[in-house]
Amino acid sequence: MILSDTLWAVIKLLAGFAMLFFGGDWLVDGGVALARKYRISPLVIGMTIVAFGTSAPELLVSMISAIKGSSGIAMGNVLGSNIANIGLILGLTAILCPIPTDNRKVLKNGLIMICSSVLLLLFSLNCGISRIEGLILFAGIILFTTLSIWKGRTARSDNDSDVEIQAKSMSVPVAILLVILSCAMLAFGADFMVDGATVLAKSMGVSDKVIGLTIVALGTSLPELAASVAAAIKKEMDISIGNIIGSNIFNILCVLGVSGSISPIPFEYAQYSADFIIMLAFAVALVLYTQPWKPQGRLGRLAGATLFMAYIAYAVSLF
Repeated sequence: MILSDTLWAVIKLLAGFAMLFFGGDWLVDGGVALARKYRISPLVIGMTIVAFGTSAPELLVSMISAIKGSSGIAMGNVLGSNIANIGLILGLTAILCPIPTDNRKVLKNGLIMICSSVLLLLFSLNCGISRIEGLILFAGIILFTTLSIWKGRTARSDNDSDVEIQAKSMSVPVAILLVILSCAMLAFGADFMVDGATVLAKSMGVSDKVIGLTIVALGTSLPELAASVAAAIKKEMDISIGNIIGSNIFNILCVLGVSGSISPIPFEYAQYSADFIIMLAFAVALVLYTQPWKPQGRLGRLAGATLFMAYIAYAVSLF
């Protein structure tokens, strides 16, 4: 590879990271501003608007990768992002600020995350995600989103009307414009990052699997990190943990559902078998660490440090 190609790949990679980060952050701001008009509870906003907004990079990266035939990046991106969301992002967030949890809600939605992970594992046993399986996954995210918003609105108490999400105050037209602009940034950023990371990594002999599980997964998880840490610092704990659980559900049901519906995602299951188990283990650990047998739980600094160190060990093992 000549120097100019390498330099251009680095520029595209860095530009992609920046566009994904700011695009995801602005999408959250615009989405939350719109959601507040409909009086949706903080936990539901965290699991839907914020989670889907911060997971948009994973969706775009996986769709582009699937269309371009880089199925390893599409699958690795989802597995790596889900592992990073819990181990890296939620681990760091809990270290910075212990997270109190409403275990009734965390357990219910945590079980949906675990069941989604198991379903993906079962679908993947035939070495790929077919169009039919993609459509089934996509139907799952529609059902999950509809029920979450409906229950979030009907279960909202009168006291919740005073809850204010710590987001930028803006008018509806400005929020809509921000959402449109951020979606464009995410689209271009995803394409730039896939191209740049793939060219650089392949020039060094790195496989699609490792590219997806590390470089692309970490890059597309930056919005989740920004949103979760900001929510924890502002004491919006429902948004912080809801963002991670919702993002992981979205990554499996929507990202792979849409990508698989557009173009089947073939891959060798044996290459990812350990990653599937690790993703499932992190999901189970998150639910257990919140002590679901208690009405009110807490993801403390020790649990956060354990999740974080486990992620570091996993990332190092890939190389």
